[in-house]
Amino acid sequence: MPSRFSHVALTVPPEQLVGVARDELLEFYGQLFAWRENEYFAIPGERILIRAPTDTQYITVRSSSAPMRTSGYEHLGIIVDSESELRSIHGRATAMRSKFPDLDLQPIESLYGDALLTFRLRFRLPLTLEIQHLRKTAHQ
Repeated sequence: MPSRFSHVALTVPPEQLVGVARDELLEFYGQLFAWRENEYFAIPGERILIRAPTDTQYITVRSSSAPMRTSGYEHLGIIVDSESELRSIHGRATAMRSKFPDLDLQPIESLYGDALLTFRLRFRLPLTLEIQHLRKTAHQ
């Protein structure tokens, strides 16, 4: 079997992993992608593990007094199987803007001669997520 990604580990300011901020982080990614916390690995106020979408694909988020900083290009790519799924995720994110005004949501773009449909979003994690649907590949 070829190698594959398992997880990404990020650090955030401690206040993001407690109280309402923690709940909103989990609510947002839960509603948008159906990602859920794996409570078995949680350390209250210090670490959450978000199943994205399974126990073998996840995001570890830890609190840190010196949290991860990015310049803007750094991102995590999320591939979806269809254009309708990508548009559905974008639509849900658009609807969530009223509840989460700090959501940075970019418009959907078609790139590389329509081979790629993509958009970016960022919500309270140091990495932007780039949601993609590959309409064509080099092998098609």
